[in-house]
Amino acid sequence: MTRIYTFVICLLALATIGNSQNTLEIRNNNLRVFLQSNGALLPDSGIHGFDYEQDGEFIPLIHYTGLWLGARDANGNASLAQTQQGGRPGPLNTTPGFDKAWQVDAAEIASHRQDFEDNGVIDNPIPEVFAWPGIGNPHFFDYNGFELPQDLTVGLAPYWDENGDGDYNPENGDYPVLAIRGCGGPIIPTQMNWTIFTVLEDTGHPLEISLNVFYFDCEEMNPLQESVFTYYKITDRADFAAPLPEARWGLFTDGDLGCPLDDYVGTFPERSAAYFYNADNEDEDCIIVQGFGANPPALGIDIYRGPLDNMAQGLPLSSGITFFNPNFGSFPPGVTDPNTVQEYYNYLQGKWRDGSPLMVGGIGYNGTEPASFAFPGLPEQENGWTEWEAGNGQGDRRVLMNFDAFELFPGAVNEFIAGYTVYRDGEDNLGQAEGLRDQLDVLQAYFDNCLQVNSDISELPPCTPLMTDISPINKEIKLDIVPNPARGAAFVKTEAAIQSVIVLDATGRSVLFSDNGQIQLAGLPAGLYFVHIYTDEGTAVRKLVVE
Repeated sequence: MTRIYTFVICLLALATIGNSQNTLEIRNNNLRVFLQSNGALLPDSGIHGFDYEQDGEFIPLIHYTGLWLGARDANGNASLAQTQQGGRPGPLNTTPGFDKAWQVDAAEIASHRQDFEDNGVIDNPIPEVFAWPGIGNPHFFDYNGFELPQDLTVGLAPYWDENGDGDYNPENGDYPVLAIRGCGGPIIPTQMNWTIFTVLEDTGHPLEISLNVFYFDCEEMNPLQESVFTYYKITDRADFAAPLPEARWGLFTDGDLGCPLDDYVGTFPERSAAYFYNADNEDEDCIIVQGFGANPPALGIDIYRGPLDNMAQGLPLSSGITFFNPNFGSFPPGVTDPNTVQEYYNYLQGKWRDGSPLMVGGIGYNGTEPASFAFPGLPEQENGWTEWEAGNGQGDRRVLMNFDAFELFPGAVNEFIAGYTVYRDGEDNLGQAEGLRDQLDVLQAYFDNCLQVNSDISELPPCTPLMTDISPINKEIKLDIVPNPARGAAFVKTEAAIQSVIVLDATGRSVLFSDNGQIQLAGLPAGLYFVHIYTDEGTAVRKLVVE
């Protein structure tokens, strides 16, 4: 246990030093976010990774945020990593110099595709597209100055493979995309920012994590314009290690809503969300931080995808707990920042730092009725347990949203998607929280519909994307997969000449390849799969259920 604790402290100390030779600034209207090549959502200098522009000034929103990843082995030994301060840049078995974050805009992708579409040749290479770290990119060194890893198991950046040859080659019409589990087609946000880093590399279960920070911009007023999303893809790169019988993941956020000394927090358990709001209707300047002034906004953190269980089913959110900055306010030591691996692990279980259970009432400490989520619902509610109703002391809060424990196997691939959104059209601080709740529902609807921002889906507000309406160049061909659901074998029914068929599981891993229309399913677990069919007339993606 001592060895692991020492490792975690060293990891955090090294992460604080930097590894931030490449930092991107990300702007979606008033929101500004920073991404370092080591995976930290922090600037090179300064202390706030998220802020909000108001009257020409940037007001803090979040100090830092990221994943907490904890696990116990069969002997009860714990390991822990945090991503909010970053890891080591690059994949596990990286090449020298792999210390970069990549940025590409939808407008650049659109120009690249138009260039290819007119004659099948790229006449004006766009550096951001040619530098993209997709598997097999033959131009990678020319545009980045270091080599692309040759290990095909590395989780490099996703892309649209125009000819289905398995390699990213922009000269063949390939381009960057956002690929989300459960969504068959490519998604093109207004901007994508991608990096890859490694944590726990000195343990038996090193984790290789890619992070894509993306957003959508619309011509109309839309909640998407006040939001930024993070997509973590996490691969356990263990070779011969035994499975970890208990793994726990959570999303940590240290919110600083302007001046952090007058903040409250709440949770919306049924929405897998947490939020920060001001305790009163005036956010004054404090310490060295500028406040929002009158009627400050509310900040929401929503989780859209989490880890998978052994049956490839998404795990539910199990707890949401807040804890307190001990430097501001008078709080018991048991509810403040953790210092040891066990204290971190207690929080990942929805317990207090000292192992006490979360309880209804007051700040949630030393009560009589156990709770899974702190301060659920809107601030103002009859007979409710919220910071507003309890009259808690104002102060600097942190929030941790946790998932059920699961068994982590070597080679497992999981994804974790979260969104950060601001609402500021309410009449007062309580109205901001209510408006934020409704805004979270709209954003969830977009994810439920695979971020089809240019669709005519009635429950989604109108959004005319700014350079994001990009469909595959080749027309969608007519075909079917029969039978579906299937067992044993399935067949692609089409009049087009099939070049190749690639089957992906629910995590995005390629599990089958065929050069004809016959798909042998023997050995595949029951579940949902995505079949990519490449023909001489175009490309199609179909869902296939294996019984």
